[in-house]
Amino acid sequence: MYKFGFVVACCFGVASSLWAKTFYAKDYGIAPEGNFTAADVSRLMEDVRASKEANLLLFEPGHYRLTEAQSQQRTWFISNHDQTNPRRVFLPIENQKGLTVHAEGVTLEVEVPMIFVGIWNSQSVAVTGMTCDYVTPLIAQLDIVAVDAEARTVTFKPLPEVKVSLEADHKPLVVKAPDASFTPTFGILFEADGKIAYRTGDFGFRLNDVTANADGTYTSHNFAHPALKAGQHMAVRPGLRPAPGVVVSDSKDVVLEKITVHYSDGMACLAQSTENIVLQTFNVIPNAAKGRFFSTQADATHFSGCKGTILSKDGIYIGMMDDAINVHGTYLRVMTRVDEHTLEGQYMHHQAYGFTWGEPGDKISFIRSQTMEALPELVTLETITPLDKPTTQAGAKRFRLTFKETLPEELDPSREAFGIENLTWTPEVHFTNNLVKDNRARGALFSTPKRVVCMRNVFDHVSGCGVLLCGDCNGWYETGACTDVTIAENHFINNLTSPFQFTEAVISICPEIPNLNGQTQPLHQNVEIRDNLFETFDKPLIYAKSVDGLGIRGNKVRENTDFKPFLSHREWLTTVKCTNVVVLEPPAKIDWKDVEDDTSTEK
Repeated sequence: MYKFGFVVACCFGVASSLWAKTFYAKDYGIAPEGNFTAADVSRLMEDVRASKEANLLLFEPGHYRLTEAQSQQRTWFISNHDQTNPRRVFLPIENQKGLTVHAEGVTLEVEVPMIFVGIWNSQSVAVTGMTCDYVTPLIAQLDIVAVDAEARTVTFKPLPEVKVSLEADHKPLVVKAPDASFTPTFGILFEADGKIAYRTGDFGFRLNDVTANADGTYTSHNFAHPALKAGQHMAVRPGLRPAPGVVVSDSKDVVLEKITVHYSDGMACLAQSTENIVLQTFNVIPNAAKGRFFSTQADATHFSGCKGTILSKDGIYIGMMDDAINVHGTYLRVMTRVDEHTLEGQYMHHQAYGFTWGEPGDKISFIRSQTMEALPELVTLETITPLDKPTTQAGAKRFRLTFKETLPEELDPSREAFGIENLTWTPEVHFTNNLVKDNRARGALFSTPKRVVCMRNVFDHVSGCGVLLCGDCNGWYETGACTDVTIAENHFINNLTSPFQFTEAVISICPEIPNLNGQTQPLHQNVEIRDNLFETFDKPLIYAKSVDGLGIRGNKVRENTDFKPFLSHREWLTTVKCTNVVVLEPPAKIDWKDVEDDTSTEK
């Protein structure tokens, strides 16, 4: 039973008599390989909403290939994605209370960028069983056939799903996706075994001088790199995020269970302004049957401005172009102090606006942008009014906020930059028993003042750090201070094979603080790192900046020579502007023969 007290996730195998009414998608013409339309889906969901009871919606197992004609149109502003509206969505679950969608054995394969499931303004919703994929991803995989370093040529073959065009030999190669065409300039280089190539990071891959060959391969000229060799796989991509796979917004008590996302044009799951969400066996993995080594365009899972509890367990996350999980809020920047009780604030990042930021009664904190220090006074939000759009959901960026208490005297944006943090919309997070493997950037990111438990996970060849605590009031404006974090019993295997942002060690506490020297109080508090096993080729295990209360104990390290060390830090622990650091013992060095191999990456 999940702690927030609803049972829909626990009864998928129970007789449908537990629900007031059962809806069958096939009764509306929605069936595998069917010729149903968007109107059929709309009619189904209208009937489900009209029932106003706890319902069960059943899909027939099988393959559903979805075209634009089978998608709904919605104007939805989605955190950390390109704000391209209207958006396509296959199954919109809106204004629903009490619905279980059972899609065991269902494969959704879309021909155009599309949200598979959108849960909006709903409560007590569960979705289970479906597998989601694209026919033509925005990421294009090019398999390396031959490399001639002396001639400075690379010969490659695109996967069959990749659509390319070449105007003439020695011209740029153009990759064509349903909504975008681009000439690749960078990507991620995977080895034949699926691991990201050592010290390649965001790998420059020039395709502006290409020749087509008779055997279906292509050769890029005037290009060489010592890391390239035959048998590798290059996943080239533009920096676009038009559509997450599953999106949850302004909802409460949501369960996503036994869902597999092979690809989405953004995050596999994006939840925003939502209270209580469970991801149970939510998997993001490359589609091996199609020969792919990549999965999603960005994070596997991402939680923005949520509250209550986030429970993510027993998932598998492989081959993403970003992190397995990222949890944060969003600072508004103080633009104008109107009077003693009123401010104007604004969303600052171009991918973060148009979603619910706060409600009357929320507790609010103010942060100095340069030092990331919180003013001691908390205030209560009384009203929040959009200024540039009629409603927040219409794409508002700027707001007028009034507060019950008098604002702090030093809160003056004409003299100093400040961020506004909503402390009410911050979640407790449990990330447990997950496998994170062969992905770009980082493993798990947490930025919340509520309790964080990161336990019994495997971080296997994450190309950046395994776990990151950040905080930023100047770029992405992603909050904020952590105050209760446990990182325990995890298995880290050869993380940090490439340099990425904020990846100073396997576990990195690295907030963005422009004026660190001017900071008088640390940002993060009460971080416990215990009983983890580090298998590593390099020295840095823990990097901590701006932490008050760092406890380290019971960790073990097994050193190897799988890669050449390259990080600048040569100590296992580095602390910067930290207080109350307690190291009960340094990590114990152990040999392979000393410990039974009970930390397999297989799940």
